[in-house]
Amino acid sequence: MRIILILLAGLLSIHGFGQNCDCLANFKFLENKISKDYAGFADKVNSSTIDEYNKIKEIYTLKAQEISSIKRCELLLSKWLEYFNDKHLGLEITKNIYWTFKKIDSTTVLFRIPTFAWEAKPLIDSLIKSNLETISSTPILILDLRGNGGGIDYSYLELLPLIYTHPYESKGAAWWASEGNIRSFEEALENGTIRKGFEEETKELIKALKLNPNTFVTTDKEDSVKRDTVFKYPLKVGVIVNDFCASSCEQFILAAKNSEKTTVFGTNTLGVLDYSNSGTADMPTENIKVRFPKTRSNRLPEYPIDNIGIEPDVRITLPDNLNLKSEVDEWVLFVKEYLEKELEQK
Repeated sequence: MRIILILLAGLLSIHGFGQNCDCLANFKFLENKISKDYAGFADKVNSSTIDEYNKIKEIYTLKAQEISSIKRCELLLSKWLEYFNDKHLGLEITKNIYWTFKKIDSTTVLFRIPTFAWEAKPLIDSLIKSNLETISSTPILILDLRGNGGGIDYSYLELLPLIYTHPYESKGAAWWASEGNIRSFEEALENGTIRKGFEEETKELIKALKLNPNTFVTTDKEDSVKRDTVFKYPLKVGVIVNDFCASSCEQFILAAKNSEKTTVFGTNTLGVLDYSNSGTADMPTENIKVRFPKTRSNRLPEYPIDNIGIEPDVRITLPDNLNLKSEVDEWVLFVKEYLEKELEQK
C-alpha cells in the first residue's frame, strides 16, 4: 500500500511500510521531504522557531518509534504537519479493497468485507444466502475486515448466526435523553426520515427518553443473546482486522469474540466505539452541520475502547496490504495455516 503526501498541487508516494508499518522510517522520510522541498519551510522554520521545531521533531521521532500500524502512523504524521499551519499540506491513504467470496480449497472459505455501510447490507446478505451451503460445510471461515471503517450494526447481523456457539451478554448502549435529542427523533418521525420498519421502535425510544430527561436511557429489553441453532461448520472462524477497523466493525469484533469458534487476528482496531449513533444539527450558518454521538456504551467506564482499540487474539506483524482484490495474501495464508494447525490438534 502507499500513503500519498499532498504537497501543494503535487503528489508524492511514501513507501516502505513493514511490521505492518515502519512509522519511524515514514516520519524521517516526511520530515526530510518537507524540510528540503516544501516551499514554505524556510518561512515557517527560521532563527526564531528552529529550537521549537527541533523539540517537536524529537518528540515525534520518539512517538513514531512506538507505532507499527498504518492508520495510527497516518494520524501521527498528520498531527505533525499541523505545525506548519498550511492547508495545502496533508496525507491521504489509498485503499483498494474488493469484495471477495471464494473457496480457497477444501478446508477454507474467504469472505472479504470492506465496509458495513447501510448500502452494503443487501450484498452481504446475498453473498451469505447464495453461499450458505459452502460456508456450512467447510471447516474454516476467514472474515477479512481490513480497511473496514464500519457503518451500521444492522449490516452484519446475518454473519452472527454463522459464528454463534453459546449464549452471551451484549452490553449495548444508553441514549442521552436531552431535549434536543428527543426533538430530533420527533422531527425524524414527522418528516418520514426514520428507516422503514423502525418507526415503532423510535416511538418507544422517545417515550423512554421523555420519562428520564437528562439521563442515560437503556432501551434494550434483553441483553442476553441466545440463538436456536449452532452450525457444526465452520469449525474455526478467523477474523482479520487492522487499525482501520472502527465503529460498527469494532462492534462486530466484540460480538465475534463471544464465539468459541472465533479467533481475531491482526492489529489493534482504531478505537472509535465508546460514543456512537451519531446525529446532526444545523449550525447558525447555512450549509454547516455539527455531528455528535447520542449514545454511550454500557461498557464504560470499566472497558473503554476509544483511542485504544480492541486487541487481537493473535497479532500479525507482516506488512499490511490495502490493495486487496481476490488474492489470498500473506495475512490470509497466516490465518489459514494457524487455524489448520489448531484443527489438527483437536
